[in-house]
Amino acid sequence: MSLAGFNLKFSRHIQQFLFVAVIFIIISSLFVQWQKINEKAVQAQQQVLINTLTKSASSLRQKWELNNKPERMTVNGINVSYTRYGWPIVLDNNHVNCEKTWELLSPKMNPVSYADLHEKKEMRSAYYNSCYFRISDGNWLALFYENETIHIDSFLTRAELW
Repeated sequence: MSLAGFNLKFSRHIQQFLFVAVIFIIISSLFVQWQKINEKAVQAQQQVLINTLTKSASSLRQKWELNNKPERMTVNGINVSYTRYGWPIVLDNNHVNCEKTWELLSPKMNPVSYADLHEKKEMRSAYYNSCYFRISDGNWLALFYENETIHIDSFLTRAELW
C-alpha cells in the first residue's frame, strides 16, 4: 500500500471517528436537556393538579354558601361535612377520609390516581389528620387542614417519608 493510500484511509477513519464523536456529544447534550425539561414538566403537572384540587374545594365552598351553609351535603355520592369556615371535609370516625377526599376533589374528567397514601396526625390541626399522596416516585402531595382551612401543597423527596 502506498503512502497516499494509507493517508486517505487514515483520513477516512479520522472523519468517521469525528462524526461518531459529534453525534455522541449531541445525543448526550439532548439527554441532559431532556432530563431538565422532564423535571419541569413534572413540576408543572403537580401545580396543575394542586390548582384543580384547590378549585374543586373552592367550588364546594361556594356551593356551601349558596345553600345557606348546611352542616352536611351529599356530593357525587360522598357525604361531605364542612369546617367552620366552609371548607369541604370528608370525615370517617372524626378522621379525614383521605381516599374519599381525593375522590371528591380530583378531576372528574381524566382522573388522576395516586401511587401511595399515608395519613399522619400532626400538630397542624387539633382535630384533623393530614393526608400524603405519592403521585410518582419522589413526588408527593400533602392535603391538610390548618385553622379550619384546607391546604394543598406538593413537595419532592428522594427518601421515604416513613
